[in-house]
Amino acid sequence: MHKKLAFTMIELIIVLVVVSILAVMAIPRLNRDRRVEAINHILMMIRYTQNLALHDDKHNISDSRWQRAFWRFGINRCSDGGLYYYIGSDDSPISANRYNGSIDNGESAIDPSNGKYLNYQTFSKCSKSKFIPKSISPNIFITQRYGINKVKFKNCYIINSSGNRVKSTSKHIGFDNFGRAMKSYTNSNQPTYSGLLVNNCEIEFKFDSNSIAPFTIVVPKETGFAYLKENSRL
Repeated sequence: MHKKLAFTMIELIIVLVVVSILAVMAIPRLNRDRRVEAINHILMMIRYTQNLALHDDKHNISDSRWQRAFWRFGINRCSDGGLYYYIGSDDSPISANRYNGSIDNGESAIDPSNGKYLNYQTFSKCSKSKFIPKSISPNIFITQRYGINKVKFKNCYIINSSGNRVKSTSKHIGFDNFGRAMKSYTNSNQPTYSGLLVNNCEIEFKFDSNSIAPFTIVVPKETGFAYLKENSRL
């Protein structure tokens, strides 16, 4: 009887060891999956923004500020520290809100996967779903969804209205009706196209876990067609 119990305990220990090994092996896979999902989704949404710009010309000869309405992909931070992206055009049907620099729900793009807004106008907490209106797409919350806790726009240079080459650090990138990438145009008072990129802009995404490698999405200055820096075939 005692021998049978001892044998059972040994089996249990072996099972626990095997499960522990499998768990350790699964963690890198889970990290890889989270990273790949983040890359695929964010890359797709930046390209979606460019596609909206190509099919929705915002040129308006009646208002010199019309460039402010270019479709853009941007990053904002919630009041609890989480990050989310938004996609929109500052072209509200309400004249008081048009070209004012911010994107409200009436100016937001719609998530093609669920028909909800790709914007979180309130800047409130985003760590818990109870704080988020049901009309907002949950896909935009990249900290909660993927563990991304830092986004940096790097080496994004433009020629300003004075003719000088300057670095733009604003956390958004937009596209004109030709699909060309632009930055720092949201306060434009005349259609000078001074926000056109003069070099490839890089957007770096970092995770809250050091075990997950950061990734960088490149937005080329000419075509605007975004790709993954670590693998340009994506």
